[in-house]
Amino acid sequence: MRTLSYKILSLCFCLTLLAQACKKDKIDTKVDNRILTENRVNSNVRIINFAGFNQVVANGDSLTSFIVRPSTGPDSYKYPGTSYFPTDGRLGQTWSVPQNLFSQQETATLKFGVRNINETNGNFDISMVAKNDYNTPTDYVLMPTRYTNGQSEVVAIPRGVASPSKPDHFKIRIVNLSANINNPAYGLSGPQEDLRGPVSLAFADGTLVNNATNNITAAAKVSEYVELPYGTYQFRVLLQDGKQLPSPGSSEDYSLGLIDPATSSIPKDYYKVSHQVYAPIQTYQPGGVYTILVAPQRFDYLVDDIGNNSFLYQNAFRVITDVSAPANQTYFRLQAANAMAGQVMGLRVNGKLLSNNIAYGSGSDYANLIKGNYTVEALDASGNVLATSTQELRPSQNYTAWLHPDQTGKAKLLLVANDLSGTSFMGPTDDATYARQAKKFFFSKRFLNLSIGNPYITFTFDNGQYNSNAVVNIQPGLPVFEQPYISGFATGEAYNILAYRSKPNVVPGTWANDIETLTHDSFIANKALYQKPNKGLPVDEPGVYTVALIGTSTNATSANKAKMIIIKHTK
Repeated sequence: MRTLSYKILSLCFCLTLLAQACKKDKIDTKVDNRILTENRVNSNVRIINFAGFNQVVANGDSLTSFIVRPSTGPDSYKYPGTSYFPTDGRLGQTWSVPQNLFSQQETATLKFGVRNINETNGNFDISMVAKNDYNTPTDYVLMPTRYTNGQSEVVAIPRGVASPSKPDHFKIRIVNLSANINNPAYGLSGPQEDLRGPVSLAFADGTLVNNATNNITAAAKVSEYVELPYGTYQFRVLLQDGKQLPSPGSSEDYSLGLIDPATSSIPKDYYKVSHQVYAPIQTYQPGGVYTILVAPQRFDYLVDDIGNNSFLYQNAFRVITDVSAPANQTYFRLQAANAMAGQVMGLRVNGKLLSNNIAYGSGSDYANLIKGNYTVEALDASGNVLATSTQELRPSQNYTAWLHPDQTGKAKLLLVANDLSGTSFMGPTDDATYARQAKKFFFSKRFLNLSIGNPYITFTFDNGQYNSNAVVNIQPGLPVFEQPYISGFATGEAYNILAYRSKPNVVPGTWANDIETLTHDSFIANKALYQKPNKGLPVDEPGVYTVALIGTSTNATSANKAKMIIIKHTK
C-alpha cells in the first residue's frame, strides 16, 4: 500500500512538471518603429553637403537608393530608405560617417553623386578618400564647384569637440569658405550682390561678438572657438562694408527661402523687398559646440509676378552643431526690468547682487543661475529693498523680474516667464493631439500693463484693430498666460501700436491719445546696421519682445507720464 502511495505521488509530481514545461509565456507583439535599428558607431568624420549631392557609394558599395522620381509626380517626395539612410535613402545636409566603413588603415573611399530624372541634366560625381583620425575630428565640406570657383571640390576642416570651460556656456566659431559665383543672377532690383571678403560674427544688433571671430578671410578659413553664456541668439555674419550674409530658409515657410538677388533679403513679392535678411534665432544650449559655416549655398528667387522662380548660388551662412548638448536640466536665465518711475533699480538674488543702476524704462543683461528656490529682491540706489518675490525658478526657463508700482504707488516685483522657443499653437488636430509650429525666424510680442490709473488697457494696431486676446483688457500687474504672444511676419507691412482704455464689455474702448504711439521701427535695435551698407530699413526686426505700459495717467508729469517701452529678450 505504501508502495502504491509513492507511485501515485511520483506520478502527480511528474504531471506537475509536465504542465509547467508546456506552459508558455504570452508575450505581446511589439512593433519597432525606430527609423534606425542598427547600432552603428560613428567615426570622427562628418560630411557637410553644400553641393546638392544625393547619392553615396562607400568602398564600392551603394549606401543610398539611387532612385529618382519626377518632381511633378504624386510620389515625388517618397523615397525608400536604406540601411545607412533609413529616412529616404538619400544623402542630406550632414552625415556622420559610420566607423564600420573605414579600413584598418582608417581610410574610406567615398563617391558622391547627383542623380536626377533627366540623366543629361545635372548628373555629377566626385570621389574622395576620407581619413578617420581619433585625435582630430574632421568635417569634409562638399562645395558646389559647378556654380562657383575659388574653392576645392572638398575642403577638410578640423572640428572641435572639447566642452566649454564653463558649464553654463557654449562654444562657437566662424568658418569662411566663400567663393566666386559663376554667372551671377539678375533680378528686377538689380544684379546679384557680391558677398565675398573677410567675415565677422555679430549679434542681432550688429555688435561684434569677439575679436577672435572678426575679419576671418577665405584664406585663413577658420577662427578660434569663443565661449558665450548659453541663451537664445540671432547671430549675423557681416562683411567689412557692413553687408549681411543671408542664411538659407528652413522648411517652416517657403517664402523664407526666397532671396532678392540685389539685396540678399527676403522679397515681399516680385516688385518689393522686405530688407529682412534671414538669420535664424535659436537657443544655444549649455555645453554645446557650434560652427557658423560660410559657403556658397542655393537660394530660389522670383523671375516674374506670378510666382515662377529660378535658383542662384550666393555666399551664405549656416549654423552647424559640432557637439549636441544634453537637455538643460540645470540652468535658467534671469534679467531685471525697471518700470518704477523715479527709481534706479538693482537686482539681488539669494543675497547676491546680479545687476544695478538699471534706469527707469530699461532692462538689464541676463544672468545664468542654477534651478532652485530663490528670494529675488529689487533694490534702490542705496541698496534698500524695494520689493521681494520668493518662488521656485525652473531650468531651461527665461525670466524677467519687473519692478513696478501698484495702484497706490507701492513697489511690487513681478516675475514673468518668457517663451523664446518660437513655437506657436496651431489648434487641435483630428487625432486629438495638439499641433504646434516651430519657427526660427519669428516676431513675437507680449504686452503688460504696469501703469497707474489704467485699470484696463487694450493694445491695438492702427485704427483700433486688434487680433488676439493677448492684447485685450490687460490689467495692472496681471500678465496674460494663455497664448500671450502676437506674431508678425518677415514680409509684414508697416504698423503702429496704440493704447486704448477699455472695459470688460467695451473693446477696444477709447483711444488713450495721451500715451505716445509706438512705431514699428522702434523694434529696430540699430538702424546703422542697415544704413551703413546703404540698404533700406525693414519694418521691424525678429525676436521676442515685451511691450509694457509704464508710468502713470494720474497727476502725471513729463518724467512719469504713461508710456510704452520695449524689452527684447533675444540677443
